[in-house]
Amino acid sequence: MLLSACVTNPDGTTRLDDRATGALIGAAAGCAVGSVVSGGKGCLVGAAAGAAVGFMIGWYFESKKVSSANEVNAEYKKKKGQVIPKDEVKPAKFDTVVKPGTVDKDGQREVQVTSNTDLIGYGDKAPEVTQQYAIYDENNKLIEEKSERVAAVDGAGRYQTNSKFKLPASAKGKKYTVKTTLVANNQTYKENSYKVSVLEDGFLLAMAN
Repeated sequence: MLLSACVTNPDGTTRLDDRATGALIGAAAGCAVGSVVSGGKGCLVGAAAGAAVGFMIGWYFESKKVSSANEVNAEYKKKKGQVIPKDEVKPAKFDTVVKPGTVDKDGQREVQVTSNTDLIGYGDKAPEVTQQYAIYDENNKLIEEKSERVAAVDGAGRYQTNSKFKLPASAKGKKYTVKTTLVANNQTYKENSYKVSVLEDGFLLAMAN
């Protein structure tokens, strides 16, 4: 579980996903409760119950720059006829694609989320860019959310973020909404929304709202 729940930082290092940390705390608490209830024999049962908290299993996130500032600024100026800001760097595009991944032996379905962000401008100061993720159930009730800083941002350019998580086996036959939001300098730029359905045969269907 620890290996699958590590997050890769832009510099190649890894860190433990917040959910895994919470699961470990929950597991420890569950172990203690289980031991008390069963005279020391219920640790594994208690740990499993405690670690079950959370929905986005094995969260992974990475960001990288795929096109330079000069390339993106020139593209928007020439092809799109857009005026490029001289004193600031701001978002010009944010697109997201959601795709199904593998299914593990426990029936957990991987969901892959890839986003591309264009920042344009000639400002000296790079904006602080974060990408927010949220998943909602069929009744539009928030199940879980995460926020990640796009650490690769150093100014204008095109940036790509890749994230992966797993829906639990209990998601089979249900429908969810996955939303991704781009925030620059604490201002929401754009939200993308996808309907995700886990069919009875385990196949995952994702369609843009």
